[in-house]
Amino acid sequence: MKFKYVILAVAVSIFTSVTGQNNKANLNRLKSDIIFLASDSLKGRYPGTFEDSVTAAFISNNLIESGYFPLIGDSPLIPFEFTLYREVSDESKIESKQITFKKGADYRIHPLSSTGNVISKVVNVNKGFANQGKETFKGKIGIYECDTDSINFYITPLTETGLSAILFYNGDTINTPVTARGNPARIPVVHITRSIANSLSDKDENVLSISAEVIVVKGRTYNIAAVNKKSIEAPFAMVGAHYDHLGFGESGSMSQKKNEIHNGADDNASGVAAMLELARLLKNNDRAVIFAAFGAEERGLFGSRLLADTLSVLGKLPELMVNMDMIGRLKEDKLQVGGVGTFKEADSIVRELNRDFNFVLTTTSDGYGASDHASFYRKEVPVLYLTTGVHRQYHTPDDDVDLINFEGLSKVTEFVCSLILNMSDSGFTPSYIKTEAPVSPGRQSFKVTLGVIPDFTYEKGDGFRIGTVTEGRAASKAGLKEGDIITLMKGKKINNIYDYMSSLGELNAGERIDIEIIRDGQKISLTINL
Repeated sequence: MKFKYVILAVAVSIFTSVTGQNNKANLNRLKSDIIFLASDSLKGRYPGTFEDSVTAAFISNNLIESGYFPLIGDSPLIPFEFTLYREVSDESKIESKQITFKKGADYRIHPLSSTGNVISKVVNVNKGFANQGKETFKGKIGIYECDTDSINFYITPLTETGLSAILFYNGDTINTPVTARGNPARIPVVHITRSIANSLSDKDENVLSISAEVIVVKGRTYNIAAVNKKSIEAPFAMVGAHYDHLGFGESGSMSQKKNEIHNGADDNASGVAAMLELARLLKNNDRAVIFAAFGAEERGLFGSRLLADTLSVLGKLPELMVNMDMIGRLKEDKLQVGGVGTFKEADSIVRELNRDFNFVLTTTSDGYGASDHASFYRKEVPVLYLTTGVHRQYHTPDDDVDLINFEGLSKVTEFVCSLILNMSDSGFTPSYIKTEAPVSPGRQSFKVTLGVIPDFTYEKGDGFRIGTVTEGRAASKAGLKEGDIITLMKGKKINNIYDYMSSLGELNAGERIDIEIIRDGQKISLTINL
């Protein structure tokens, strides 16, 4: 035990100062880079677009101009393909001997449908389908009433009943989109009108033929990765940030003002600008440091997963991965640092270094989450994840340059610079620790949402704390505010985010529910109309 304390004391003392190093960020460069990255000319940096490739080239050129070398191959640009969207082939159709169907007017194959041919009897599927035996529906085509926006939540449970295809309806118009992004169903899914549903239901032993062909349209985007040493074997650290965003808000937008450019100044032009500035500051670092910008993060961490897999095969995984995602809205000096349980002495190192910066730190231990560090942590790379947190403008067209706290961004950049320099100068090598993955709330069907974004750093176990509230949604209309802690929802105790998500999955549109919250230490009861 005494030996352990000696190691800790040495580790902490190592990280108390930086000598002979330049770790002062250039505020003008940070501003210039964010102004460009979040400009309307880049149209929200949506993966696979021309503007996305312009952004990648800009980042690559900056790293080359700073004296960096390609990590893989002859260029920092590492192209890869991903699924841009899915669309239905013109050859797709449904047919019946009893009824003549008109494509587009009576039905449309859903773009998230599987490709396949099904010929089977039609059966009505009521809302209690989960309680019926699989033999009731096995191999049959189910008719189910469901809103177009909600069908994604029901596809999996309906498939698990044994159905061979799903027909859903919600009115006498077909409003299913012709293209879609997301995970495909395992069986054909077709949107039909209510009148067609009634016609099929009225006929006993009705047999339907479905021929669905869905085309996967690929897009091309990039990872950008460069290193400060021409020849490396085992990189010390990687500093990374994703550069893509939501384009015109086609998917993932939290705003009702869609079809407007989502510039993503904080998410994540701020992280990229800091990464580029850190590359300038750390060019002459004695140990190898990789600087990486990831593509298609908003589509599911595609870029970082691919790069982590590639570096694993090449034996070039870093000893530490530092991820910056949304670090441009520092408020009241509050900085969130995740991953402090992923390597020995991490928490002590971060807190000791903070003596020179005086951030109001919130830390979390695990290395998982919905950002690029998780791709490396699954490869047993220790990670640190920095963010200044979510806000009202997250994933909306209002996330613009005028809301960036540039002095705060500069301070966060210098914090990361000092962290890398101290670890590098001391010869410190992070020792990986496996942390417990957050407990999944299970496969849930969210038929409604309140319109809140969680505070992912809240771990007290006494409720679900709201990070931000989306205007015009149910929570906002009920009077919920940022920082409120939900402790009870529809009679169920809420201890954490997983309790909240589990309870949310049981709610339905049109319900009126009572909740209890803690606000500034006071218990408040509210009613929400869903």
